[in-house]
Amino acid sequence: MGDLRALTASDRMPPFPDRRSTMPPTRRWIPRGTHRVAIAALALAALAACENGRFRSNVLLDFGLKAVGLGQGTAEAPVERPSIGPPLIVGYNDIRVGIPGVGKRGDSPYYIASDGVEIALNNGMVTRVIGLGLDLQGMYLAPDGPYLNDLVAAAREKAIGERVADYYVKGRIVHDTYRCALSYAPAEGNKGVVTEQCRRFFGTSGFRNTYWTENDRIVCSIQWFHPDADMLQFFDTAEQARTLDLRRQGC
Repeated sequence: MGDLRALTASDRMPPFPDRRSTMPPTRRWIPRGTHRVAIAALALAALAACENGRFRSNVLLDFGLKAVGLGQGTAEAPVERPSIGPPLIVGYNDIRVGIPGVGKRGDSPYYIASDGVEIALNNGMVTRVIGLGLDLQGMYLAPDGPYLNDLVAAAREKAIGERVADYYVKGRIVHDTYRCALSYAPAEGNKGVVTEQCRRFFGTSGFRNTYWTENDRIVCSIQWFHPDADMLQFFDTAEQARTLDLRRQGC
């Protein structure tokens, strides 16, 4: 696969909070919406900085760390590593990158870029996301549930599954349980779309994941990983990544 160069859209990127405030940074209040914008920009910068596992210096990343109160450090020179198996082709908003695989840890294949971005999947489902400014420490999927077996068959039967997510919010770990309803819509030929609608056990918040399948195998997906982040897009091929935006169209 050829290199996937990060595709930025800086002209459409919302502005960061005004840094000219006289209030000390440690006490500065950032409205939730503005904080989400800053985090989204930081995630874009983090992914834009890794290209097939190679780090490129990025001023926006340094500025984004300060804007959301995460500090700033000196990056060490990356150690390039070959991908174990095909790289993970992932998108966040307008960014598209390939992250090298480093092998399995337990049942989950891990993909780690030299700048510290780390993503793990299990049977195509996101189970860990680190390094994008908002961390999903882990997503528990029951081994006897619909996710780790035949997802398409479970969706055809309108199965109900459970997810348990551990993620950080304002410096503390949040442990949330979601009940998720699966459904399946057949498409042309041997293609189909699996929709997963999830709601918290306590509360009204939730999310919806979508998986496009071919021969009952996931070929594209758009998935949640944190309540304050935009969704991640996953592609089977470089051509899909170059031509598709799963926020607006199918696969």
